[in-house]
Amino acid sequence: MKKLLLLTLFIFFNFNSYASQSMRRCMLLPVKDSIGGALGFKVYEEVERYLKTSEWCYYRSNSEIINILGNYKRNLNEHLHNPDVLRVISEKTKAGSIIRVEIISEGKGVEVQASVISDNGKDVYFKEKLKLSNNDPVVIGQTVKNWLDQYEKTIPYDGRILGILGNQFTVDFGQSYGVFNGDVVEVIRPIRKKKHPLFKEIVDWETEKLANGRIFYVSPTQAQGKIDKYESRKRVEVNDWVILKKNAVTKKNDLLKVPYEKAGGENDFAFGKLGTVGIFGLIDLSKVSSTTGTGTNSLGGVLMGVNVETELWATRNYWGSFELGANFGSQKKKSGNLSIESNSTTNSKFKLKFGYRYLPLGFFYGPQVDAYVGYAKYSYGHDDLSADKIGEVSFSGLIIGGKGSIPLMKKFRAHLRLEFMATSSYSEDVFLYGEDESSSNYNIEIGGSHNYSPNMDIEGGVEFNSNKAKFSGGRSISLKDTAFKGGVRFNF
Repeated sequence: MKKLLLLTLFIFFNFNSYASQSMRRCMLLPVKDSIGGALGFKVYEEVERYLKTSEWCYYRSNSEIINILGNYKRNLNEHLHNPDVLRVISEKTKAGSIIRVEIISEGKGVEVQASVISDNGKDVYFKEKLKLSNNDPVVIGQTVKNWLDQYEKTIPYDGRILGILGNQFTVDFGQSYGVFNGDVVEVIRPIRKKKHPLFKEIVDWETEKLANGRIFYVSPTQAQGKIDKYESRKRVEVNDWVILKKNAVTKKNDLLKVPYEKAGGENDFAFGKLGTVGIFGLIDLSKVSSTTGTGTNSLGGVLMGVNVETELWATRNYWGSFELGANFGSQKKKSGNLSIESNSTTNSKFKLKFGYRYLPLGFFYGPQVDAYVGYAKYSYGHDDLSADKIGEVSFSGLIIGGKGSIPLMKKFRAHLRLEFMATSSYSEDVFLYGEDESSSNYNIEIGGSHNYSPNMDIEGGVEFNSNKAKFSGGRSISLKDTAFKGGVRFNF
């Protein structure tokens, strides 16, 4: 059956072919469902209508392909997952990317799955799934359209070269894509694709820059340009990638342009790759209080600090992270009978967390809710004031926390994080109080982020942290921080 299908497709496509392949050319496969096909057909119509009018995908429907595949309804799902079948379809139609949508009935709702597959039938550019509480084809279609809008923002180029004559070239985008005479372009070549070790999706490309050029003629669907300068000895070839760059000519037409801008275009919620790394500066309002039978001694001051946070994604929903931070400065006497008026301090923290991320609208699209456990240690390096019951102490233990993040508007998100230490342990480097009766910690963060570019967010917020230990006789030590943080977070 498989050989017969491949032969049928081969014979048919020898008489039907289009222009050059492109990640921006796409074809929608029949939408498979588990309830007889009626729902799948309605969703297919919804998504196809969107693709026909989209600016980023050069879509051409082919009813005869649907008819051919329709002859294999009994094993259609198997064929739609066969890399050889998908490769033949893509090669002979020059469709480029293949969009596959599946609907699985689950009680009162459905699970929707969508994939964008490369022209070799194997590599996955994008994959998403979501459980919906109803089987409305409009809702399902809109969900898929949201995902495809998100996928469009991850395409690493604006067009591909169709033909070359000397130093002149033809590229597969035109006026409908927002290209104008005089636009500057960059020609690059993909060298190697990088796959996520667990997702098995292509998350990045290693490229080399070949040349800079300029567009001198534009038609509705194509444009012609000329190479101004080569960056290497290699010459431009058909299917090399073209990136549209902003310049003085295109700025006045920004409202008309819709392409993916590599350096900060419309990218509401950037699609991640392997994880993130963030670097933040802090201004910390720090306070330490020591209570004994004779009264309370306290120090307070403004510390400067830096935080480094890294998050790695094991799967779409499971992640791990670690955080390192250090604050330093001096604190002045606030109350009590301290022997000195000021004291220097260097504080640090370490966190290791593992969590689950609930994504109601898919991978990094819409709201996100995290629940996690881990280990944390807060160290306070005050100069020795043991006579005043202040010195080098630390709090460590198992932490439990949660974080919620929601989009507020284009490119802006807000988040709230709540965390506490379930098994807090107190220790001191020099004898102050001895063994504690109980200790506690809580940590709260409120903040937001701005998606400055596809791979970088500007992030800021305020963090409240409190550690306290109690001892016999009503004695206690309390350390509190209110930190204002700001920095950048990169996807990698």
